[in-house]
Amino acid sequence: MLSPLEMLAVAILSHLGADSLAEPAEHNGREAAEAAAFLRQVGSNPAQAGGLDRAWIDYLTHPTVRSDCVRSLRKRLRLSGANLGGRERAWVSVLAALIRDDRDGENWSAALRWLRGEPLEPEEARRLDIDHADNDGRAEATGQQIDTICFQRLKGLCVLASFHHPFVFCFDQTEFFVGDAALIKTLGKCIEQLVDAVQHHLTVVTANQRNWLDHILPEIEPPHRERLHPELIELEGISKDGSRELILERLSRGGFDEVAITAFFSDDWLEGVFATFPELSVREVLMRAAERFRTLAKLPSPPPITLDALFAAEVAAIKRRKPPFVYDQDALLWFVKDVGQGLEGVKVERTAARRYFSTQWAWPDRRVVFAFEGGDHWNRWKSIAEEAKTLADQNGLASFASRVLRTPDLAKVPRASWTSTKPALLAAQARGFRIVELPAELVCELYAAREFYSNALQGNIAYDGPETLAWLQARFAAFLLELSSPAAVAPAPRARPEAKRTEPKRPEPIRSEPKRPEAVPAAGGGALAPDEQRLVVELVRAQKIVDMAFVLEMLGGERRRADLLRCVDLHPNLRAHPGPAKTLLQWRI
Repeated sequence: MLSPLEMLAVAILSHLGADSLAEPAEHNGREAAEAAAFLRQVGSNPAQAGGLDRAWIDYLTHPTVRSDCVRSLRKRLRLSGANLGGRERAWVSVLAALIRDDRDGENWSAALRWLRGEPLEPEEARRLDIDHADNDGRAEATGQQIDTICFQRLKGLCVLASFHHPFVFCFDQTEFFVGDAALIKTLGKCIEQLVDAVQHHLTVVTANQRNWLDHILPEIEPPHRERLHPELIELEGISKDGSRELILERLSRGGFDEVAITAFFSDDWLEGVFATFPELSVREVLMRAAERFRTLAKLPSPPPITLDALFAAEVAAIKRRKPPFVYDQDALLWFVKDVGQGLEGVKVERTAARRYFSTQWAWPDRRVVFAFEGGDHWNRWKSIAEEAKTLADQNGLASFASRVLRTPDLAKVPRASWTSTKPALLAAQARGFRIVELPAELVCELYAAREFYSNALQGNIAYDGPETLAWLQARFAAFLLELSSPAAVAPAPRARPEAKRTEPKRPEPIRSEPKRPEAVPAAGGGALAPDEQRLVVELVRAQKIVDMAFVLEMLGGERRRADLLRCVDLHPNLRAHPGPAKTLLQWRI
């Protein structure tokens, strides 16, 4: 079954191919006409493409035909007055990859990264037939530059939607915006940009009426407010007659006979329900009907549903999704901001003018900062690591840590091939930087927590927002403490070498190697590099005693154990202490 994005790609390329085949100067004859009619049919109903032979896809996206698609695309855009900023060839190449490659394949994944404005590796761009100018994502880009590229991609998708169906954009769960004036103003600005600059779409904002009128709408700037339709579309309730039909359908489906159904509506019960209001919400009617059912059946009232049971049901709902989770920056940011407030004495706030680390947990004597990154480009992660180290060096507090939360669907970082990025990552890790790989079970719980809290804010459960949030903060207390735990941070490197020690020298062991080798001799090429040796020395000297497993994690894993032990053995101030559960590294003077 094709995804909506794949159906969009099929519709666009099918219509472009049909336009190309319809050009009398280049194609003629019965076969071209039949092929054009076939492609037009597929373009009008792209959902059927998943069950068709893929030969037409191979033909349509073949390089010799792709140039015709590009010409047709440019011609179509010139006639419509729209444009894709000169990136017509890149768009066709990306759309072709979406329907040619296997889902989650290399080209398919690279095409999605291009759509998200992420930089492509040269080899990825070559495979997609995207030239250097169209590979405009930059790893070192600021947040504002990334937003600009992503907005251009969004505009391009909406231009291309004219070949298929308009988009519907929905801003949902706006109850989270209440109390955050800056976020509400950003919502207003975003709506203005969508209305003024983007074609072929409908934007919908859903909100609780009281929250919208009392808290959100007043914070939106007046010019942005003008882009909203003046009339609210209110969800209609259900009338008495509609309620009777609904309840009859439920009772009949439950196997109740006519006598039982007549008894259910006896004593003008339904008329009493609607004695005050001509309409009620469906949820209210069903709750009244459930109460009526228990009364007639002489059943005791059910015990109140606990927060534990409600949360377990929400987690189960998340797991039923296909796929159960994908990287959701909004959910992770919400967890850090709202659930993070459960930490004792913490102040959750935005960081000042930072490219990647946008949110922090602050205490008088320590900081934990968070970045949210779903990409896997080596240069961007190098920039993230460098910013983490800069923040640590400038912090001047007793403890500092930096975290990036990642979900299991994302590519693993760092990669073994990132040789030029490795020094920056090692230096940042020595200053408290950590990439947190979240287990699948925990991700489901985090996503469920956000939905759960949203239900409380909307009144969908019998617990209010503050009560639910406090429960979630207690529920995730252990994980919050783990994220906020003091990092193993080495002191910032000194600008000048340390003064020589004045204490008496101890007898030196007889060795054939120098006392402080700059590089440990390689045994089969596996020795620690000089920068890795410096990392180990600085880390153990700062912490005095360190779990060797932590150091191995920074060096690349258990395979570096022999190299690390060799480095420790050759350094006069390092000692390894094997134990039954772990090996500790100690700094000795």
